[in-house]
Amino acid sequence: MRIVPHTWIGPILAIVLGYLVVSPASAQDAQGNDGIFVTVHNPITMAQIDKIISEVEGSRNTRKNVKKVIFDFNPEGRDAATDKYGPCYDLAKYIRKLAANGVTPIAFVHGKTTLHTVLPVIACEDVIMSSGALLGEVWSKDLQVPKAERDYYEQTAGLARAGAVAKMIDKDVKLVSALNGTAPIYVDIRKVEGPGKDKAYDEVRVIDKTPLSMSAGVELYSTEQARRFSLCKLQAESRAEVRTHYQLSAESERGDILRGKAMKPVKIVLEGPINISLREKMRRQIEVAKSRKENTFFFVIETTAIGDQGQRAALDMAEEIVKLGRDEQNPAITVAYVPGKAADLAIFIAFACQKIVMYQGPDPQSEAVLGEFDTLLAGQNGRRVNAEFMRRDLEGIAEKTGRDNKVIIEGLFDKSLVIVRARNDKTSERLLMSENDLKARAKLDDGWVREGIVKPDGSFLKLNASKAKDLKLAETVKNNNIEEVYALVGVEAKDVRSSAPSWLDDFASFLRQPHISILLVIVGISGLVLELKAPGLILPGVVAAICFVLFFWAQTQLGGQLIYLAIMLFLLGLALLGIEIFLLPGFGVAGVSGILLILAGLVLAGLDKAPESSSDWADLVKQMLRYGLTMAGAGVLAFILSRFLPHIPYANRLMLVPPEDQVDAESASALPGVDLATSLLGQVGRTESMLRPSGLAKIGDLYVDVVTEGDFIPAGTSIQVVEVERTRIVVKRV
Repeated sequence: MRIVPHTWIGPILAIVLGYLVVSPASAQDAQGNDGIFVTVHNPITMAQIDKIISEVEGSRNTRKNVKKVIFDFNPEGRDAATDKYGPCYDLAKYIRKLAANGVTPIAFVHGKTTLHTVLPVIACEDVIMSSGALLGEVWSKDLQVPKAERDYYEQTAGLARAGAVAKMIDKDVKLVSALNGTAPIYVDIRKVEGPGKDKAYDEVRVIDKTPLSMSAGVELYSTEQARRFSLCKLQAESRAEVRTHYQLSAESERGDILRGKAMKPVKIVLEGPINISLREKMRRQIEVAKSRKENTFFFVIETTAIGDQGQRAALDMAEEIVKLGRDEQNPAITVAYVPGKAADLAIFIAFACQKIVMYQGPDPQSEAVLGEFDTLLAGQNGRRVNAEFMRRDLEGIAEKTGRDNKVIIEGLFDKSLVIVRARNDKTSERLLMSENDLKARAKLDDGWVREGIVKPDGSFLKLNASKAKDLKLAETVKNNNIEEVYALVGVEAKDVRSSAPSWLDDFASFLRQPHISILLVIVGISGLVLELKAPGLILPGVVAAICFVLFFWAQTQLGGQLIYLAIMLFLLGLALLGIEIFLLPGFGVAGVSGILLILAGLVLAGLDKAPESSSDWADLVKQMLRYGLTMAGAGVLAFILSRFLPHIPYANRLMLVPPEDQVDAESASALPGVDLATSLLGQVGRTESMLRPSGLAKIGDLYVDVVTEGDFIPAGTSIQVVEVERTRIVVKRV
């Protein structure tokens, strides 16, 4: 016989004890005993019950180990009180059906729960309450409970709990201690004695006829009282504690998207062309909604054609919605509603949402349509798109939201693809596949046969409401009314906030239109050049500043990461241009660098990320050409204006002479009259101050105010009078 060294005893005991501790959970996992959490929002409605049944049955079908369903009746600890008996009765019936099919329904009550919401709570086999929870007060002065409903409450509660439940409805109930066989219970004394005696209580024996001390009205039980009357099995403060008690996995909360939070719905209407502007409007509306703690998003898709950079904008919008729906810290429900014929790229937005709802009218012509690419792929709208890139992007979005049947997406872009519905005679499995795939499988003789054609050869797949419903891509509503969509999610219309872009969003969107942006740059550059050539004008500088402020402000509304770099490059370009004009003679490196930096700032202002794909680089080149030609045209316009401005009456009087360029008043003679000014025509003189373009010159023995044809002339330069208009003397460099 071999002796185990005593030094091994400790480790061996640790292993044995560890096994004993872990084995119950392991055994439970081995038996496949897990569960799911389901949030019951207040008030309980028929639409919400449909949603609950869909969630539970869907989880049971995909996860065979679901043996417990925890109904959370107080999302975020809020009060729950439904005054309609019908929905609560239906939910209670479904809960009892689950119990009859081997599933343990569990109620988690962590707030005040009253009126008919109590019925589905007591229908659960286990009730868990938090320390501050309250349960009861089914009857109220505004809610009478008929006898038939009261009888169902007591029937649902069972003999052991019927008395305590009856006290929630009838203030005249007197509870006394009794025994049902050997089990202690509390019963309404009227059920066991007197004219109201119930045969169901024949085996019940009262052991103390003294009624318990309770409230004068109907009862609202605390957690401690509920445990006393067997209404509550245990106390838990959070879902995590409930999950720990029943040894449930983290997967149990995955199906409950909001993680027990109350639904706070918001409607966002997406209308107009799909472009960068629409993307930013949507992004800001989402951020505002998140700041308001809203978590149920209804995106109404009423987009028209593709706008500027539409393909990229559609993908960005889809990524934003996917991110919203997968945020673990702030979980959200996302629903796309398509009330009509949405533009081609709208399918990106719809596929990014967790649920798609489409209007299915009385006839096929009136049905909503999603993802119709005929016009786009044929290039009839004047825009060329890369169909392969678009298909891959859409597949990526669809995969993230569980719509990963690639053959459907291929059918949207490939006319020649034939999609069939196939059935496996050996396994009864049904799949969508291409006809070529079916032929390849048929050669293997693995049991696949064709049931019907989904998409024939020679046309793109068209997802109208009927087709999308048939392919299980969308749900449909018969009335083109958003309220019916709300009902599918279990939301009442009065609780939905309608989000809309602010007037600043609309103004920024107007300024970002290509022709408006170009106009701002033209006017800004022209005013800037004019101000540099004639500093005394002031007005062109002010106009230029306003134009550039509006241009860059509108671009900052896009939220691009490069906007601040663009502004700094633009300002640096202006500084270098100023140095070239005022400090350095000629036109050299500083001037060229300034122009290039200004161009770079204008181009980068419209980007929100560095170019990555070939389409991004193509957009960048297009922007460079646009603003390069705009700057060149603006420069030409400015020089033309500066040449003719001195000839415009009163405009030339706006040009001021700096103090340092003025000569002593004593040395200047009086301004010559018209006749004397005319006599100076053709004479040569010398500038006494810098002409910008006006200043002081000496012609003969006279000091006179003169103006150039638009250029700058330094002091001490020979000039000649080339034009005289009354007392206005125009000179040029000799």
